[in-house]
Amino acid sequence: MASFYEFNAKDTASVVAILAVSIGYSIYWFLSISAKVKKWFFLRFTEDRAWITYVLFQKIAGLLFMGVLPGIVVVTNTTYSFSDLGVNLFHLNESLLYIAIIGVLIVTLNFFASKNQNNLNMYPQMRIASWTKRRIAINSLSWAIYFVGYEFMYRGLLLMICYHSFGFWPALAINLSFYATTHIAKGLTETIATFPYGFILCFATISTGSILVAYTTHLILALSNDFSSVFHQPQMNFNMRGSTLAQKMKGGGSESE
Repeated sequence: MASFYEFNAKDTASVVAILAVSIGYSIYWFLSISAKVKKWFFLRFTEDRAWITYVLFQKIAGLLFMGVLPGIVVVTNTTYSFSDLGVNLFHLNESLLYIAIIGVLIVTLNFFASKNQNNLNMYPQMRIASWTKRRIAINSLSWAIYFVGYEFMYRGLLLMICYHSFGFWPALAINLSFYATTHIAKGLTETIATFPYGFILCFATISTGSILVAYTTHLILALSNDFSSVFHQPQMNFNMRGSTLAQKMKGGGSESE
């Protein structure tokens, strides 16, 4: 009779993926919240530059520890390829339809939801007053980099392998549990929101076989929230060619750079 702890070869992919994701995320999380790491940036740069470089560091760390390294571990130790894990453009028309519908809804909701003070206390993560074109581009690039690792971890490694190992509903439950738990530190509202949003992303990912919908809509979510938050932050503004766009939109005057 086999012992309860006897390892079965068919479980290799799920065991490797779940452990790789858990370890990778843990390393990223403790790096990203480290007071020592943050202090290193703020001792060496002016405040605005410190915020920009510190947040960019966090995003690159997310790409590395949530996506690149776990992905390499899984691909080299299982029969899965990156394409099998959702890094592809399969069913592109279906993906674009999902993106269009979800994207419009996200942008609309975010403009109003971003007024919430709890949201304004957290976003944008770069706590800089003047948002020039260059800073907007850097912030956008940082999120674009980050979500490659982020969505590959959640909807690629974790979801796809659990789906093939256990079926849709167990894979969904595992994904939502991990997704919600990792958002607890961001408060009740974001934690609750992970369940409906996570369900939609998991469904779209399995339906299309690609993480494109999850990646693109999450990027839209982050950027629209950031820029709506800048608009609603009284101490922040969009500074374009020496004028304050936010003040103009709010009916105010212009401000020289």
